[in-house]
Amino acid sequence: FTALCEQLSPSAVVKFLNHYFTTMSEPIRAHKGIIDKFIGDAVMAFWGPPFSPETEHAILACNAALDQRARLITFRQMLPDVLGIRKGLPEINVRMGIATGDVTVGSIGSDSTKSYTVIGDTVNLASRLEAANKQYGTRLIISEETWKLARNVVETRELDCIRVVGKSEAVRIFELLGHKGGVDATLLELRDKFEEALEHYRK
Repeated sequence: FTALCEQLSPSAVVKFLNHYFTTMSEPIRAHKGIIDKFIGDAVMAFWGPPFSPETEHAILACNAALDQRARLITFRQMLPDVLGIRKGLPEINVRMGIATGDVTVGSIGSDSTKSYTVIGDTVNLASRLEAANKQYGTRLIISEETWKLARNVVETRELDCIRVVGKSEAVRIFELLGHKGGVDATLLELRDKFEEALEHYRK
C-alpha cells in the first residue's frame, strides 16, 4: 500500500480505497459478519452473537474470506476504470488471518469518543496470522480453532506450528485453500504430500 501511494495522487488513493473497501466489505456482510473498522488499507471484521449462531462463526468467516479472494480478481480487472490509467497498473494482492476464540466486545475508548469493537488475545492472533502470510508465501491463514470448526466444509493445508509475538504457547496454523469440492485435484495431491512431509519432519 505504501508503494501504491507513491504512484498515485491523493485523490486517486482515496478513490482506490473506497472502491476496494466496498468490494471487500460486501462478502463480510453477506456472510453475517460485522465490520469493526478500517485500518489504513486493512479491513477488520468479527463474527459473534447475536448476529450469527456460535456454531457457524468459523465457517462464515472462511466463506467470507474465500469470497473476498474471488472478488479480488474482478477488482483487478476494474482498476483501469477506477484509477483512470491503462499502463503501469499496480499489482494488488491481499493477506488474511482468521482466528477463533473468546474476545471482549463492547464500546471502548475515551470519555468523549468510543467505538464498538473487539479486543483480546484472539484478535491479536488473527493480526499475527495475517502478517505470517509473508513468511509462508500464502494469502489465507487460519488458526487451529478455526480449522477444527470449519474443516468439514473447507479444504486446508497444515502449514506449521508457530509461536507468535505475544503468545507463550505455539499454535498450529493452516492455509485456507477453498471450499470442499472446489479445489483442483492436483493442488490437493500436493497438499497431501506436503502434510506427509511435515509429519516426517516432526518425527
